[in-house]
Amino acid sequence: MLKTANQWSVFAEWLDKQGIVTLAAVTVEDLAEFAYHLGKTKGLSRNTVCSYLLALSRLHYYGDPYLPLPDRMVEPPWIREGQDDYLPAASSKGENVAEPITPATMGPLLVWALRFVELFAPDILAAHEERRVLHATADALNVPLTPGCDAGLQSFLADLEERGAPVPVAGWNSRSPLAPAALFLSAKTGTPVKKIHQVMRKPHWRAYIKDHHEPAMLTTRVTAQLGGQPWHEPFEFYRSSTLVKHLATACFIVVSYLTGMRTGEVLALQTGCCPDPGSEDAAAKRHLIYGPAPDDTDSEEDTDDEGGEEEAEESAMVYGRQFKKARDEDGNHDSAGAVRAPWVAVPQVVNAVRVLEALGPGQGLLFAAEVHDPRMPERRSSRSLAYTTMANRIISFVEWVNTYAHERGRSPEAIPPDPHGSIGTGRFRRTLAWHIARRPGGLVALAVQYGHMRTLISEGYAARSRGGISDLLDFETARTVAESLSHINEALQEGEGVSGPAARRLIHAAATEHERFGGMITTTRQARNLLADPTLNVFENEEAFLMCNYDRTKALCHPARGGSDSAPSLDRCRSTCANIARTDHHADQMLAAAENLRMQALSPLVPEPMTERLQFKAEHLEELAAQHRAGRITAAEEEAGV
Repeated sequence: MLKTANQWSVFAEWLDKQGIVTLAAVTVEDLAEFAYHLGKTKGLSRNTVCSYLLALSRLHYYGDPYLPLPDRMVEPPWIREGQDDYLPAASSKGENVAEPITPATMGPLLVWALRFVELFAPDILAAHEERRVLHATADALNVPLTPGCDAGLQSFLADLEERGAPVPVAGWNSRSPLAPAALFLSAKTGTPVKKIHQVMRKPHWRAYIKDHHEPAMLTTRVTAQLGGQPWHEPFEFYRSSTLVKHLATACFIVVSYLTGMRTGEVLALQTGCCPDPGSEDAAAKRHLIYGPAPDDTDSEEDTDDEGGEEEAEESAMVYGRQFKKARDEDGNHDSAGAVRAPWVAVPQVVNAVRVLEALGPGQGLLFAAEVHDPRMPERRSSRSLAYTTMANRIISFVEWVNTYAHERGRSPEAIPPDPHGSIGTGRFRRTLAWHIARRPGGLVALAVQYGHMRTLISEGYAARSRGGISDLLDFETARTVAESLSHINEALQEGEGVSGPAARRLIHAAATEHERFGGMITTTRQARNLLADPTLNVFENEEAFLMCNYDRTKALCHPARGGSDSAPSLDRCRSTCANIARTDHHADQMLAAAENLRMQALSPLVPEPMTERLQFKAEHLEELAAQHRAGRITAAEEEAGV
């Protein structure tokens, strides 16, 4: 109370300097300017500004019951719009303050990353393998020059000149306007690179190249298609490495986002980290991702007994490691990490891991610097790509995608910039938690799988202490519940009604949440307190136009209702469930959807069976809306015991 009163006092002093002497004179613009003043002028931290905004929200809420009408303050804009636009930029300290990547950006980013991993990868890997073979062939020819070592090159060039065919070139550089593709020609003709440079510097061939040249092309065929057309032109020898970088970046995006791993945990993954399920796991068919093997793994255990071979194989298995809370026996941070439970991987992640394994030498780190950034490999051995390098590659990936989309008439599929700044590498965890908690249907690829991913990720953390992404999931879920109940409470205060078996429970939950939290969850402790209250477990199902007042013992979405599921399966809602409640807003949405369906049914392009289905669905929605109107109750009626 003292803290809140002090914050009100700071607000009052600021108002006085602005010439505002009553709360009623405060405008929405004044409140936004005060929030800006706290963050920019006074330089307060994000959490401190968030606390001030919460205090001002309380001042608004307390005004209704305790202040005369002329003295009440206008509703702060962040109550309806959210606090993000009124807070300082998120710092790197803590994941709850990191801004989730907006759906408008994350959706296309994930779509293109999955296209690379699942559609383009075979072509890129084939081109990469051909390029690797050519490099190895040229490297093997790096020997002292001998008489006649250019016989293959001379024969090759003579044939080109006879046909008037172009010479493969690498492109422009500072030393030569048109540099011959020396490495490429070396592998193709069996000639050392030094000899190729000597021959191609002769005036005759320099003049010929000037009028007869083309990029050095690989023979790998482009098989994948996008929109019925080959997704890429034939691959160039000297540019295929760029596509390999983008493919590795796409793999990082898929693994980081669809597992919830931290950046360091992703970059520490090794080849073999995701083995295929054994025969005992064949029914579940779940892949597990393991981290680097502990240094103290004992591979020399006794293997003479009947189960020895199996034990030896298990001892060689790689185990997951966490870094954030790893401590040694003296309590100091252990940079090598601590053993933890493996991650459960969805199929898209498994595909990304397989692609990374195909890019590497068959062992070592999946994101090894000597593989994915082979500058000075002797100094980069056994090291992973740096955080900054990966962040820059994500920027390059987005730029390539946008250029590609615009050049091919797919501009609507471009990746728009995120309003909160660079995507970086550390925001994927928070974004995954945001989408799992809210599941914005259709805005992000794989949205229908988010409900299942909550279970998979939770199982991946089952053997760990409470924390990490579980806290993020709880935090986002609690924020969603608080915002929904706050909006319902405001609607009820304005006279709107609720219907359904759980209507009275919804009215009580909205009032309880408003009294305890005021629609805003700002700390993990508040999130846990909200989720720990069974009366506040309310989830909105926008697809079914209803609120689920979740009671595990009554839920029809879980046939075995004796379990301990903490959240409903919103993709399996049943119309006869006792947990359902609908508001007037849901009824309006159903009528609007019914009208839209009827308009679709009137189109002459719609087949008759589809027309009947659309009309039936529209009638069903109108019937549900009518049932709501007939059975709705208001908060006033509930208080009166009607």
